[in-house]
Amino acid sequence: MSDLIDRLDNNQELLDHIVDSFQLRIFWKDKDSRFIACNQAFAEDAGFKSPTEVVGKTEFDMPWPSAEAEYHLQTDRTLMESGEPMLSFEQGLTRAGHRKSWILTSKIPTRSDSGEITGILVLYQDMSFIKDLEKESYKVNRAYQLLRSANKAIISATDESSLFKDVCNFIVDHGYKMAWIGRLESDPAKTIKPITSAGCEDHYLESIRITWADDALGHGPTGTAAREGRVVVNQNFLTNPDMLPWRDAAIQHGYQSSIALPLKTNSGTVFAVLNIYGMEPNAFDEDEAAKLDELAQTLSFGHEALLEREKRFDVMVKSVAALAATVESRDPYTAGHQNRVAKIALAIAQEMGSDADTCNGIKLAASIHDIGKMQVPIEILTKPTKLSKIEMDLIKIHPQVGYEILKDIPFPWPVAEMVHQHHERYDGSGYPQGLKGEQIIIGARILAVADALEAISSHRPYRPALGMDVALKEIETQRGILFDPSVVDSCIRLLKAGELTG
Repeated sequence: MSDLIDRLDNNQELLDHIVDSFQLRIFWKDKDSRFIACNQAFAEDAGFKSPTEVVGKTEFDMPWPSAEAEYHLQTDRTLMESGEPMLSFEQGLTRAGHRKSWILTSKIPTRSDSGEITGILVLYQDMSFIKDLEKESYKVNRAYQLLRSANKAIISATDESSLFKDVCNFIVDHGYKMAWIGRLESDPAKTIKPITSAGCEDHYLESIRITWADDALGHGPTGTAAREGRVVVNQNFLTNPDMLPWRDAAIQHGYQSSIALPLKTNSGTVFAVLNIYGMEPNAFDEDEAAKLDELAQTLSFGHEALLEREKRFDVMVKSVAALAATVESRDPYTAGHQNRVAKIALAIAQEMGSDADTCNGIKLAASIHDIGKMQVPIEILTKPTKLSKIEMDLIKIHPQVGYEILKDIPFPWPVAEMVHQHHERYDGSGYPQGLKGEQIIIGARILAVADALEAISSHRPYRPALGMDVALKEIETQRGILFDPSVVDSCIRLLKAGELTG
């Protein structure tokens, strides 16, 4: 018998050794949820030196908060009432020393020989390491997805304001608390002026002052990043002494950590700083900070490319204006016609809800829609009487000529096509291709109405101005015949609102 007891004792020691090696925490409770036994690993989690100190204790004697204790008791009651095991569920646990952790728990009812529930056996394993890995993986993946979104925004951006706003919105959409971009001012105080933000509530940015000077207001992450041209991370607003000027406002708004990323010109000069705020301390580890720095570099490159694009576009617009002036200088009767058509077309496009980029393209096309008249003899353009069929045929070549002039210019919009199609008609009766309905691009359908409205209402070589009322009546009459109904409707709304005066 003593040999059997010795073997059982040895087996129990072996079992305890195996359980502790796997870092399983095991404990038993009676029907009143009092602890009756546990292993060493659980005793240490609970802040005791040995399992014997745990015996007789309740959940409220443990180091975790009362809310956690109440939750444990609730699951105990649920299990004892149902008699069914609760297997492999995740929960948070505050261990001794206020250590927060995630655990994977299973609770199993213990029974007497008669099958009556006598208590609960609980096993759990610390999952904090796995959770930390998942969290880090999520954060790096989040930064990667953000980088992809920013690349798309850069490709489609038409101006600095929309680019910066889109990127800030993407940052918040990907789970960060707040994002803003501040521009370096050249005033004596070296102010950093917020120019756009997302996720900012209750006028936080208006309530703080940040500079890039070498003083207290410039020693935070934003000022340092601006001054030194490097990424600066603030892992905790509460404990970082450099954050003192902004600490109270940040904590009040739920900001716990932040990262400041310099935006630079091609020459390496910092012109702005991208700031991202987290809801928790230590939100920006090394890998995530590296990805966000890549985002800032990409945004800097995109911004510089946008500025270069705007310079090229400005040259292009001036060249187009010169071409338009050349056309109008040959035909004094239509001087200003293209500009007036451009204003009308722009107003119609805006009224129809077109985005700013599309509106810019339509306005530009309208401003040179008659450029093909450069090849029409001046005598025909200025003839004060009705044109012959041959003369009219010569006039009708101008959309095709205009297309040939413009087709190889790399406009960011279908300018050549709009010019080519501006005399097409909704019912297919127009020229030069006889397109109909939606075969005609929307910009050309808008140009057709704007051109007709301006031509009818204004002075022509062969007749005096007929006025806007006559023009309106003609446009209404040809709705759905010569002109797109939706374009006509927008035009009429503008006329009735007094926003088109001819």
